[in-house]
Amino acid sequence: MNMATGMFRTSDGSVQVDYDGVSIPIPRSKYDKNGYKPNFDELPLEADYLAAQEKQRAADAKKHL
Repeated sequence: MNMATGMFRTSDGSVQVDYDGVSIPIPRSKYDKNGYKPNFDELPLEADYLAAQEKQRAADAKKHL
């Protein structure tokens, strides 16, 4: 079983976590308690994460033209 991985932190202090392809929000307390990686303070903010994802999608689309 793979360990869940933090994707980004939200403005309300929760963490979006990927569980083998399924993404759900959890409270920071549960994230820290379960020892998920990366550390909470290393996670990007949601807006930064989404902007980076969009930039990557655009770059991938250009490669396929």
